[in-house]
Amino acid sequence: MSTLENNQAEDNGEISINFGEIFRTLKSYKLLIGACAVLFAALGAVYSLTQPNEYSSIAKLLPELDSKSGGAGGMGGLKSLAGLAGVDLGGSSSSAEAIRPDLYPNIVQSAPLLQEVLKAKIYSTKHKKWQTVLDFLSEKQDTAPIDLGGDPNDDDVVTDVKLDKVPTSALSADLMKLNKKEQAAIKKLRASVVLEIDKKSGVISLTTKLTNAVAAANITSLIQHYLTKYVTDYRTQKARQELTFLEKRLSESRARYDQALFTLSAYRDQNMNLFMNVAKDREKKLQYEVDMAYNLYTTISGQYEEAKVKLHRETPVFKVLEPAQVAIQKDGPKRSLITIGFMFVGVFFSLIYVFFKTVNLKELLG
Repeated sequence: MSTLENNQAEDNGEISINFGEIFRTLKSYKLLIGACAVLFAALGAVYSLTQPNEYSSIAKLLPELDSKSGGAGGMGGLKSLAGLAGVDLGGSSSSAEAIRPDLYPNIVQSAPLLQEVLKAKIYSTKHKKWQTVLDFLSEKQDTAPIDLGGDPNDDDVVTDVKLDKVPTSALSADLMKLNKKEQAAIKKLRASVVLEIDKKSGVISLTTKLTNAVAAANITSLIQHYLTKYVTDYRTQKARQELTFLEKRLSESRARYDQALFTLSAYRDQNMNLFMNVAKDREKKLQYEVDMAYNLYTTISGQYEEAKVKLHRETPVFKVLEPAQVAIQKDGPKRSLITIGFMFVGVFFSLIYVFFKTVNLKELLG
């Protein structure tokens, strides 16, 4: 029966695993496995030391939910919450003028906004002076414990077109004209800045990670300012245009009223003793023009005051839950995890080597 069972096992293609043999094989190659683990761990430690320390600064905002189009059953609030998830329920004229929060990451990564950030000034702890963000990002950043020299971002932007040789007439007035230095700085900002939105609570988290803790906090604060300004300008653009239009019309109507009143007063002074019907008709006409100019002035004045109230009502409010702070501890790199990861990679490759060294491939493949 024993021979029959062995033959059946061979016919069924069953493979028995001898754990004792595996243990003995690994034990015989323990020096090789240990050497690979130590070697790769050392390589991981050296690699981690070539990475500069990075510091993160986080700011948290809570945007105002649009409740002006409440409707029955609180549809205004429902539409606002749906907007956080990027879902448009429609039927709201006021919310159509607002930017959905899910578009904020695109705004933060946009070149026009980042170009404004580059023009702002921050304090450089390295040079002990104020300098623009563009100059700060164009310099070589804080080095790692082991500096191999060179900045990996120096040659990130390769230009094939020399803009200074392109005639001005060949470029549209709406084009953004960025030089190589600005393009490289914007690329660094895009890689360093992350904006996330909690769709449940609506909280906006803005994070900047740089090798300088003070610069990371300052740039986070700048981007927070420009983001709120961009959203506010977009939301109130129509109301501000209407207010500017009414302000001009108000000034014109006031000048028209003053001129009509002056003309009437001058006519009365010149014709005090005249009792002709023609003079009386002329005075009535001038009085009518004064009344019409005054009515126009009061109407536009009321509309102007309403426009100011509307502008204030349309201006969104951003509540700063957590302002940007200067980090006192580095956010990365995790050198211990990098070292352990390299060590496991070394063990993995050594085990593969031992496997192909000891296994009988012909028997295995046969």
